[in-house]
Amino acid sequence: MKKIEKLNSFRGFTFIGLLANSLFILFIIVTMIYYANYIRTGTIIPIVEGIAYSIEVMGFVLMLVSVVGYSVKLRFRLPLKIAMSIYFLTEFIFMICDFNLIDVSEFYSPASKAVIIGHCIFSAAISMFYMQLDSDKKCLQIAVSVTAVIMMLASFAIVYNVRVYASILVNSFAYIVLYSSILFFDKREMIYANCHDDIAKVYEESDFFNDNN
Repeated sequence: MKKIEKLNSFRGFTFIGLLANSLFILFIIVTMIYYANYIRTGTIIPIVEGIAYSIEVMGFVLMLVSVVGYSVKLRFRLPLKIAMSIYFLTEFIFMICDFNLIDVSEFYSPASKAVIIGHCIFSAAISMFYMQLDSDKKCLQIAVSVTAVIMMLASFAIVYNVRVYASILVNSFAYIVLYSSILFFDKREMIYANCHDDIAKVYEESDFFNDNN
């Protein structure tokens, strides 16, 4: 029960967000290896495709849980909550386009340089809203700035004529850096995220990742 209670907290939802982005990276790595093998052999392996897309869907489920959790637990921070929701919706639309659930080929191309650069700028702008967690703390400002820079670096992927998933992969790595930093700062009370009922501070003396309870 204590494990579940810990997940139902600011720190817990941050960890869920970290896990979601880890799954996105796993999904992209699996698909890259799969399609590299497909190009070489022409062999389609439905079970591998199913596993890969199941990983992506699970990543989006956890991402949604993280967004909703932040929205419920955090006091105020309305701009951050809106930004996180918009980012989730945008990435979800990209997934729908990639699954070809709707025909958008007339105005959307995953290899478009404009789409990739636009996605990088949009993602970096969204990440800046995380400074609202504790805007006066320099450590958080640095972490968010590093995250935004990493996201902007993905724009160089256009040189290699890759799909927009290259920037999504970089985004996931950037968010892992950001969420890991937030967990580090929160555990050491370097930042304070003002939450309803102050649940985020209930477990300040215990290790979130290694608890025997």
